[in-house]
Amino acid sequence: MTVYIIRPKTTSVARSLKLASRKFTPESRSSQVAEVVNFWQEDSGYQEITSYLEDADTITKYPTYSNITGAKVVDIPDKEVEQLRQDLPNALILRDLPIELIKPERSIAGSKTTLTTDDLWHLEAISLLKARQQGFTGTGKGITVAVLDSGIEANHPEIEGKVIASYRLNPRTQEIQTVPFEDTHGHGTHVAGLICGNKVGVAPEAKIINSIMFPNGICNLTDWISWFNWLALQPEINIINLSAGELSLPSGYFELFSSLIDDLITVGVLPICAVGNEGFNRSRTPGNCKGSLSVGAINNRHQVASFSGNTTMTINYQSYNVPYLVAPGEGVYSSVLGGGYEAWDGTSMATPIVSGVAALILEKYPTMTYLDLFDALRSNCQDLELDKERQGKGLVQIPTTLYEP
Repeated sequence: MTVYIIRPKTTSVARSLKLASRKFTPESRSSQVAEVVNFWQEDSGYQEITSYLEDADTITKYPTYSNITGAKVVDIPDKEVEQLRQDLPNALILRDLPIELIKPERSIAGSKTTLTTDDLWHLEAISLLKARQQGFTGTGKGITVAVLDSGIEANHPEIEGKVIASYRLNPRTQEIQTVPFEDTHGHGTHVAGLICGNKVGVAPEAKIINSIMFPNGICNLTDWISWFNWLALQPEINIINLSAGELSLPSGYFELFSSLIDDLITVGVLPICAVGNEGFNRSRTPGNCKGSLSVGAINNRHQVASFSGNTTMTINYQSYNVPYLVAPGEGVYSSVLGGGYEAWDGTSMATPIVSGVAALILEKYPTMTYLDLFDALRSNCQDLELDKERQGKGLVQIPTTLYEP
């Protein structure tokens, strides 16, 4: 028996439901989830798959939460997969595979217990220090970010009291369960600090949900189905921060990832994703999906980091470039396991900085739509006068509308 994902091939929730109306408030989130669930229940392709699986005695179906992804996770005897593809020609049938966190580089300088002003260059680069000097008081209060990562050491002094819940997938039942706060790898603690840390964080009063999606830095693709279905049902979540993905995927997998990202958007969650650390003309999925807010990295000289990825994507004869923007991601200090701070390099560091900026904007304008927030992030960038394919719109900035009269 082998685990597979089955989903309608051509159905797109994003194309069928208007993204312009997607909002982030809990009330809007709940109604949008109901709308998406109803969409799938009425979709002919989804109905065909559901009916087929109900009648298939040799296929084991995994339980799921309310379905916002249109995907089924099943165990299939290997000898029956080809017949399944013939019986369901309009279905995407993909074998499960492992997905890893995007690995950053850690500074050889080691850890620090205190930070200097120079160590906070990432906050200066996005104009946050300037904004605070001019009276900006935004903190991200009331906004919740789900950090899909290795876990978070929630008692680190930088983020203590800000991680409000901790969850992990039970692989036997496919249920997302409450678990103790922990970081299985160290990656997530560094990421969380940049979102909401007391000193290093962009939005120090934003709340974090510790989503241990990548225990020890890895998970299965099927886990994404369970996690995304579950995330959709948590009305307090506004943003997900994701620094994971694959470089080269077989046919069909990019389509699945793009659909999963679109599914989150349609229920009112903004996915902010790292583009990857493999450099020029390479990017990771889902950081290169059109619906992701794709983030690249710069250094403290305001140059695009050599490791920061970029790609021109052509999907259905339409082209777009990723990343959409860049943020500080080389030599960025944040919280680490055991206390203290280290400077790490990676688009994994740039991504939570953008999540923090998004939280500040959403705090000020809580009723804005997905497209409003997406555009606000991309339109408030400093043009670094570098290759547009590498920098996107440029270096993300705190919008002056948040603090100027």
